[in-house]
Amino acid sequence: MRLDIVVPHWAERLASDLTDMDRAPVAVEPGEVVSYDLPDDVYFEYAFGDGNGKLLPDPTAPERAMTIWYGEVSAVRGPEYKQAELAEPPAGLDLGTTDRLRLGSPAMGGQTRRVSVYTPAGAPDGPLPLVVVQDGVAAYRTGRVHQVAQALLDRGDVRPARFAFLEPVDRLSEYAFDESYQDFMHDELLPHLQERYPLADEVVWLGFSLGGLASARAALRATERGEGRHTVAAFSGAFKGVPADPDPYRAPRSWLADAIEDASVPLPDDWYLEVGTLEWLLDVNRRVATALDERGTNVELRERSAGHNWTNWRNGLGDALRFALRR
Repeated sequence: MRLDIVVPHWAERLASDLTDMDRAPVAVEPGEVVSYDLPDDVYFEYAFGDGNGKLLPDPTAPERAMTIWYGEVSAVRGPEYKQAELAEPPAGLDLGTTDRLRLGSPAMGGQTRRVSVYTPAGAPDGPLPLVVVQDGVAAYRTGRVHQVAQALLDRGDVRPARFAFLEPVDRLSEYAFDESYQDFMHDELLPHLQERYPLADEVVWLGFSLGGLASARAALRATERGEGRHTVAAFSGAFKGVPADPDPYRAPRSWLADAIEDASVPLPDDWYLEVGTLEWLLDVNRRVATALDERGTNVELRERSAGHNWTNWRNGLGDALRFALRR
């Protein structure tokens, strides 16, 4: 499809999924027509930057979306776009219980870390797999991961699991290459949850963007230690960067891809990767998926005609949980 965008009189920059919104917006002139050729099944977000640096939606575009980072932006759906069935969980779900925990963390310098633990309705009393979810508040409130899991469980599509939603303090550093955050998860969080709840010897590490990198690193560490079965589910995994150059946007190297391509590094058996074709992370996710396949893991890569946003990720949550918690 062809999209023609007319620049309003007050706009100075155009931000979109193609620029990772405000990371690299393009300069525009009032009245200019900016044209994009996009896939027919696309979901596309864009906004204009005004003279005060604020992003605002296109005043002439009919559809808008509310984002957690930029407020209201304009949204475009291609003629063949289809929303996944569980992108919006069904109303009237019989939900389970959520415990709000606060853990003091010596590994994180004594910080108090917030964790929300969801136990689904209808779950058996015995040990359950644990799904560790990064960006916990956004994943719980915006992604509604627990509701998607509950709907799938009610249908018999997945095994029951307990979900731990972790909220970061400084996600840019913690999710990249902060070993103390990994120490917190493995040496403090998991033992605490194992004491409090009956858990199986199986962990699914689920994350979005940099949370996908943190999840992959956690699964690799646990596998190297020989600690049970581990699955990675990463959406738009920000797999660029190495400890010496952690920039997830511009770093030329990928610590994760390098590790996977090293045959001496033990790998988790199961990997589910989702990425948008309009993202700067497309190539590195393809490289990671290829390396995983060559190492003989069970890897599934899904690509969607979309950018780095929650609409894209919500469309894939049902498939990711079916993969990770398949019967």
